[in-house]
Amino acid sequence: RTTPNSTTRPGFPIPMDTNDPKVRRAARFGVYRYNNSSNDLFLFKESRINKIVRGLKYMLNVEIGRTVCDKRGHSNLDSCDFQKKKKLKQMFRCYFEVWTIPWLQRVQVLVALCH
Repeated sequence: RTTPNSTTRPGFPIPMDTNDPKVRRAARFGVYRYNNSSNDLFLFKESRINKIVRGLKYMLNVEIGRTVCDKRGHSNLDSCDFQKKKKLKQMFRCYFEVWTIPWLQRVQVLVALCH
């Protein structure tokens, strides 16, 4: 239930801090999804989270960039630096929808669109 002056309604998405650990974790799941479906030799990771709204479903606008880590040898994106060589640099803007079910310890990426 909302008060007459409130702009937030139950069940509606609400803005969240992009530095929130839950937001960052949801963005990382979206990036994993992108990396698993990409034919690129290198891994990508999030460089900036621009916008987030949250319910049980996170709706994220994320910029991702190519890292120096190849897909075969690395699984920890935190230790991967972004490409510095101009020819190898690549950035994408992505929209991810990530559904979290904490009580089942389950995360599902519903939408992963990058361009």
